[in-house]
Amino acid sequence: MKNYFVKPLKLKLCAVSLLALASCSDSDTPNLPETYEEKIVVANRGSGSISFVNAGNTNESKTLSIPNSEPMYVVYVPQNDKLYVGDRAGKKIHVVNPKNQQVENSINAGNGVFHMWADGQGKELWVTNDIDNTISVINLATNTITNTINVDLKPHDVFLTKDGTTAFVSVFTASSTVDKVYKYSLSSHTKTGEVSVGKEPHLFHLPNTNTLYIPCQSGKLYIVNPDTMSITTEKDYAGAHGIFASPDQSKIFISNITGNQLFSINSTSGDQISMSATSIIPHNITANGNGDKIFVTHSSLENKVSVYNVNPAGVLSNSGSFNAGTNPFGIVYYKRKTN
Repeated sequence: MKNYFVKPLKLKLCAVSLLALASCSDSDTPNLPETYEEKIVVANRGSGSISFVNAGNTNESKTLSIPNSEPMYVVYVPQNDKLYVGDRAGKKIHVVNPKNQQVENSINAGNGVFHMWADGQGKELWVTNDIDNTISVINLATNTITNTINVDLKPHDVFLTKDGTTAFVSVFTASSTVDKVYKYSLSSHTKTGEVSVGKEPHLFHLPNTNTLYIPCQSGKLYIVNPDTMSITTEKDYAGAHGIFASPDQSKIFISNITGNQLFSINSTSGDQISMSATSIIPHNITANGNGDKIFVTHSSLENKVSVYNVNPAGVLSNSGSFNAGTNPFGIVYYKRKTN
């Protein structure tokens, strides 16, 4: 006997299948597992390029050449998923899209582009210009200069707080023993305080404890209360220069640029956890998202970037290096969503 229900059943199954396919449209992609990429980006001051390196295996994925440029520092802003590259020779800030690793815009800055930092809200980028003694304030929503702040001394390093309220700028004085750090309001762009420290100060602020760390190449680490701009602790660290913090803010890492050393330091006490010797001059530092690795540029004619493991106690151990361009200078880590 013939089964007269076969064809209708097949048609019904086909309709169900089509509905299932329709439910897997592009509009449902947020239900797919999220994927991310983790990169180290190095500004190669001597070769006019930036290197994109996989943070996990340190294999270089791309070198982006920026013609006639002198890349100094690079900043990643997660709120708009953009990289900003300071170009000293071109007096510009180049906006790079990490998705296609291409320059998509350039912003005119001052003469002597050097350090730069963005606030944690993704609103402003401040750039120090140490030839014309100014700070270029860039609105990150419009990629335009909204203010040029005149500084009475030569500005050097800059750090903007995570909450987007305060900027700190280190300045060089004519004194052979003393430089300063200025405090600015981000809402008014006016100077609201200062503190005198050692020579060639650099900066890092930790939001959890509202603490400002100032390593000075003259041989001191100053721990400062930013509310009062008063020094709470001084520690001896030879050649203290580049600085970065662990993601949990329990440790800070400082390079001894004159003595080829790296220090791991307890962020509460300022006491040394460990020291690791380096074979070539260490300069700038960044850490990965897990806090178990730091990456260190060696700013000279070398093209090496060193990788150090960081154990839970904060002890450093060298785990190798990778090649970037000539005179690797600024360095940044980012983790971004790719789907």
